Amino acid sequence: MWKLQSLRALIESANPDLKRDPQNLIVLAHEGRAVSTLAGGLSFEYEYAIEISVLNYVGHTDALFVPLLAWVRVHQSELLDNPKTQAKGLEFNVELLDSASCDIAIRVPVTERVVVAVDEDHPTRLIAEHPPEPGVPGMAGIAERWELYLKDKLLAQWDMEIPPERERFESLRFA
Repeated sequence: MWKLQSLRALIESANPDLKRDPQNLIVLAHEGRAVSTLAGGLSFEYEYAIEISVLNYVGHTDALFVPLLAWVRVHQSELLDNPKTQAKGLEFNVELLDSASCDIAIRVPVTERVVVAVDEDHPTRLIAEHPPEPGVPGMAGIAERWELYLKDKLLAQWDMEIPPERERFESLRFA
């Protein structure tokens, strides 16, 4: 489940205080399931909610949500293009701790496809592949550097990289 790692890395990149104090950032999979059918093969889909807890946060909330929405646009775009999923796509709770800090809990429902096929050269060997997300028409699908400003104040900066599963899983074979 690479989306957990990907989203954590993005949030840390956009908010360096969370990288310095990793105990203030909790990212976990919740309500997960592996969904499959009796169709011809063992392919399946992970379905789960990424739950992000940011503790004692003193930054601007836009520095969390804008990078998160940019990530969703690339890695879970159906949350933005379907009216049903738009309405409940990103949920959050905020607890004010004092005048300068808060705890924020964010929930992002995600899926990850796993295609399992028989290796043509070895009939008893299965190969699992994690295909890339379909992508959004008009988006380049290339690594990009982003900066978020509120008026003249830099709130966050992050890199939106090509999904790492493309390289990681293309060369991996299971015996």
